Amino acid sequence: MHPDQIGPYLIEEKIGAGGMGNVYRGVHRESGLVVAVKVLSAALAREDGFVDRFTREIEALRRLSSRHIVELYEDGSTPDGAWYFAMEYVDGETLTSLITRRRKIPWQEVSDYTSQIAAGLKAAHDAGVVHRDIKPSNLMVSTDGTVKLADFGVAHMFATTRLTRTGGVVGTAEYMSPEQARGQRATKRSDLYSLGAVMYAMLTGRAPFTGKTASEILHKQQYSQVEKPRHLVPEIPLLFEELVCTLLEKKTEQRIPDALVLSRKLEQIRARIDFKERQAHLTEEHQRTMQTSGDSTPDEVTAQYHGPGPATIVGDLVRQEAASQLQKTPIGKFFDNIYVLIVLLILIVFLGVYLTQNASLTVEKRLAEAKNTILNRKAGPVWFRAREDLRDLLNERSLSSEKERMEMMIHDVDNYEFCRSLELTIPGKGTRDSEIHRLIRRAFDRFAAGKTVQARAELASILQLVDSSRKDQFLADFVRATIEEWEQDTSILGRQLVLGTVLQEARRSVNTSAGADSAAEVLEAALLLYGDDTTLTDSVQECRQLLAGIRESPSNNDETPSSDEQLDTNDTSTSEPAEKLDSN
Repeated sequence: MHPDQIGPYLIEEKIGAGGMGNVYRGVHRESGLVVAVKVLSAALAREDGFVDRFTREIEALRRLSSRHIVELYEDGSTPDGAWYFAMEYVDGETLTSLITRRRKIPWQEVSDYTSQIAAGLKAAHDAGVVHRDIKPSNLMVSTDGTVKLADFGVAHMFATTRLTRTGGVVGTAEYMSPEQARGQRATKRSDLYSLGAVMYAMLTGRAPFTGKTASEILHKQQYSQVEKPRHLVPEIPLLFEELVCTLLEKKTEQRIPDALVLSRKLEQIRARIDFKERQAHLTEEHQRTMQTSGDSTPDEVTAQYHGPGPATIVGDLVRQEAASQLQKTPIGKFFDNIYVLIVLLILIVFLGVYLTQNASLTVEKRLAEAKNTILNRKAGPVWFRAREDLRDLLNERSLSSEKERMEMMIHDVDNYEFCRSLELTIPGKGTRDSEIHRLIRRAFDRFAAGKTVQARAELASILQLVDSSRKDQFLADFVRATIEEWEQDTSILGRQLVLGTVLQEARRSVNTSAGADSAAEVLEAALLLYGDDTTLTDSVQECRQLLAGIRESPSNNDETPSSDEQLDTNDTSTSEPAEKLDSN
């Protein structure tokens, strides 16, 4: 049951609920103004944390004024100790509801909604307020398509004390920036990252990163690369996809700097895409005209937009010549001449060659620009656009001689994208937190290197360090969830396949002296890489046995023990702790 009245507002219905309390649709009993009333119950009001967050939202809304932010009317408390504030009522639905109902929203609408959200964020940031929890459920879409930001309960005001302790995590995992996931201070660019995640959800129907637990999602926010939106929705324009991916950069300095710049980029992208669509529309009009009208040419259609061109003039002359056959006017008599017709034919051929060369020059110009971007500009997101151009140009017959070079440049960009995914995001700072981060990162590195048993053991030790600290509760939950995930490691299969291939090739090669030497080298390399991996004990042991058999063969009896025999000896006595073998 909802209350009949809160302050001066008569309550009609409950329209929302959350961790901070309930939201009701109310009507001012004197003015008749329809409002949304947010109430913090008396029970929650006795908790300092909830009161601080509730009053923080009121303070944030007082400082803001924008068409795209819900307006605060008044606030107060009830006789039973509950806190409330009345704000603008938005007749519509949340963006969450819109996405659920429509699944995938066309990029044009996403662009419009994003422009409005950016306008609201600009007003908030100009007033010194970082929202810190931009997500679909905090964005209201009215019936006329207007978007408004709501729920500033976790907002952080510049020049005020922070709501959470250092290392605390505030926000929603699916839409949280990497720096927030690490418990670091949120900035304007953190809000823009979250807006990029909201754009991704509108375009594809799902958040950029999902998982079974919040810890899993937060880990992905920090370390995983997002799947490109066009892989899920191919019709998204490349320029628009690049904008979304720029907002979702892991490093804050690689994102768009502020909401105003984002608005300008959206305008530029829409203008460029509109221009391309108009050009495509003109081409379609040309084709339809040629199919349906025997006496119309593509140049005449183009002339409606750009004025007559050379081909239009030639077409006019040809039609005049045809008319002269019927009317026999002086002009007709002039064109009724074999030499004039020959000249016209030569002119038409010349124009055809000229236009073909022009098209070839355009293709060559695109290739030159892509080359210049990759060869002369520093590696960065701009390389990705050049790669898309190169992929489009691979099928151009006129560039067949450049195909190998283009494929090499595309490969360079692919490698850059891979290396970029390996960059560390948390440098050490000589503090307790940075040391804990270093230990966790080292465990992840070991796991990635195939040392899964050692990695799990290290994480278990780290869990003992942080589990007793209330401050590190998030890290403890994250480490615990990671250990559970690693217990179901699927990367073993890949390592088994590698060793299986090594063993298969080695067995084929042992029958000849040269083949045995080659097989021994490969087996030694495999043991160096996987010799201490306890998840591959059987395969590793088989490698050792096969290597020992090669060394004991008659052709090798007179040889001195190799360094790899020493390696084998060391590998059979790995009773010392793993930390002594790889302390770093």
